[in-house]
Amino acid sequence: MRHRWVGHVAIAAAVWLSLVPLGAMLDGQRLLTAAVPLIVASAAVGSLLSLLRLPRGAIFVAQGVAVVGVLLWRGLTLAGPGTPLEALRSLTLDGVSAIRTGAAPLQITDGVAWLCLLLTAVLLLMVQLLADSLEQPGWSIVPLGLVFGIAALILLGDVPWLYALPVIAAYIIVLLVATPMGRDAAGGALRLLAFHASRAVTACVAGLTAAALALGVSAVVPLGNQQAWQEPGSSGPIQLADPTLQLDRDLRRPIDARVLTYTSDTGRPTYLRTVALTQLTSDGAQLVPMTLSRFGLGSASPYPGEDVSVTVEMAVPSDYLPVPFAPRSISAAGTWAFDPETLSIVASGPERAQQSVGLTYTATARQPDPTRDEIAQASAGSGVPAVTTEIPDGLDDGVQQLLDSILATADDTDGAAALAIQDFLRSNRFEYSLSAPASTGLGTISNFLLTDRSGYCVHFAMGMAVLARMAGIPSRIAVGFAPGDETSPGTFEVTAHDAHAWPELYLEGLGWVPFEPTPAFSGPAGTSGTTGPQEEPSAEPTPEETQPEATPEPGQPTAEPTAPGVATGDEPSGRGNGAGVFAALAVLALLVAPGVARVVQRRRRLAHSLPAATAADGAWDEVRATYLDHGLDWPSGSPVPAAAVAAGRLAPEGAAALRSLAALVERSRFARDGESPPPAELVSTVLGAVARAVPMRRRLLARFLPASMLMGRRG
Repeated sequence: MRHRWVGHVAIAAAVWLSLVPLGAMLDGQRLLTAAVPLIVASAAVGSLLSLLRLPRGAIFVAQGVAVVGVLLWRGLTLAGPGTPLEALRSLTLDGVSAIRTGAAPLQITDGVAWLCLLLTAVLLLMVQLLADSLEQPGWSIVPLGLVFGIAALILLGDVPWLYALPVIAAYIIVLLVATPMGRDAAGGALRLLAFHASRAVTACVAGLTAAALALGVSAVVPLGNQQAWQEPGSSGPIQLADPTLQLDRDLRRPIDARVLTYTSDTGRPTYLRTVALTQLTSDGAQLVPMTLSRFGLGSASPYPGEDVSVTVEMAVPSDYLPVPFAPRSISAAGTWAFDPETLSIVASGPERAQQSVGLTYTATARQPDPTRDEIAQASAGSGVPAVTTEIPDGLDDGVQQLLDSILATADDTDGAAALAIQDFLRSNRFEYSLSAPASTGLGTISNFLLTDRSGYCVHFAMGMAVLARMAGIPSRIAVGFAPGDETSPGTFEVTAHDAHAWPELYLEGLGWVPFEPTPAFSGPAGTSGTTGPQEEPSAEPTPEETQPEATPEPGQPTAEPTAPGVATGDEPSGRGNGAGVFAALAVLALLVAPGVARVVQRRRRLAHSLPAATAADGAWDEVRATYLDHGLDWPSGSPVPAAAVAAGRLAPEGAAALRSLAALVERSRFARDGESPPPAELVSTVLGAVARAVPMRRRLLARFLPASMLMGRRG
């Protein structure tokens, strides 16, 4: 792009136009007005310094300072009290949270406005760098089309085609000002007019041809489901029923009912897990807010175990997909997401729980499979959420004394403590019975551990989870189904009475390991090593047929209060992190841009296809730039006298090569028969000698922060 003030105004206007698609994602277009100070700052500084004939690199640096200054001023205006750094950090987190939890069109909060202004600043500098400093205007389509691309990715429906017009106009503006437009381009007023007219006609024909091809190709190419990762669903948070309430209803159901049928590739029965409760309070085990994602399930649990694959046929609606733990992949119709912390598979599509009715799906998992010896040698794991280690208030003081007595004869390891707690609960001191109170509050659990010692799975699971935390081991409670009954070889039927809960403890090197403290069950498949011998065979379950009023069908949604905070919106919340990721990538791109631009410039100057005279001048320009990059002074004057002075900094071989190159360049410029390109070996020798003439620190600066990019063209 020629060095004119109008170019900087055009670039700023183009970036402003490229922001118009924000209107498809935000509630209103006032962000376009808010971005005006940044646009004006960039255009004003660039135009003024261009009129003063400053080098391109210096102009870009000045524009960066001006844009960042205005950005910080606007950010601190929007931010609340506190130090500038803390205020901007809080403002950024507020914006990320609003994007993560909201749905388009998004309300423009102060945090959202700040992130949009940050995006505007990055786009301004990127387009300025590409179109002016690096003279690569064609690549400006990448930052100019970024906002429209983001809208196309995250919006549930098609982005209105009208939003593409400002982006197209912005790109055309940059291209128009990037080519010569003065009399020297066409040779006179009439020829200039014809030149511009031909450019306009060519642009229109090319644009219409490209649009026609795009429309024609898209109509016949099978593109599949649009945005398959983000199918439309009802807006608002996902409300999930309390799984412990449903488990209690299923276990006490007077008439059993089939929930699912499954087969496994191992031919063995397996526990199917739905959800994990990580928060233990005085009222019992509860869900915590989930962060749902649709990507990365295969790498979410890196711990060892036995691989298993199951094919499941569901018969009832369910908010959660029953799968073996730890799941690595699922193949199921509908829209499902997973919580990276608990690996629960949650219904997130428009049908919610109903999409599981009659659903046949497959799931693969890597089940923890440690032996008792491996567990006994393990220590408590770390790096898990703090909620999995918090000990709730309200336990009877006698529970601590009970724990001390349990651990008195155990080995001095966390794993041995876990096994001792499990063995104690599985002993004949406890009885499995559905006549126990349904509550898992700490008063009930204290009585269960100290006096009553009668309950069913939720009491045993809660009791072990609490005791494990008191012993310093992170714990949580898994809810799902016991393996069920084998109806034919390798096929198992799971009913409502197979609803079950068990604890999971986090051990170093083993991950979340399922335990089975309930005497009536043998233990999760794949972790049989965790269950120890009982002192005596426990009694068979003794459920009392208590019939609650209006018992719902298994898995049906209930009118019970849903667990607070299990609201994530239909889309995976990982989307909200995109703003931070993009900002980091943009900053990184700005840091490496000078070095990349310098490499591109060197290759263009030394290209083999250049005419002889152009190749000679390019080689000489490259030698001069290399001197400047490495912090060496470059003398003024024509090539031969300049080389005589500059050669004094080089080794003999490099000095001789520099003088020979200077002679070739002067012959190319002034001799009638002197147009011959300089040999590549000669140029390479000079450039290598320059690099060897300075210390390593200067070489690194030359590579990543080339000084020649901040100076004008050759003198």
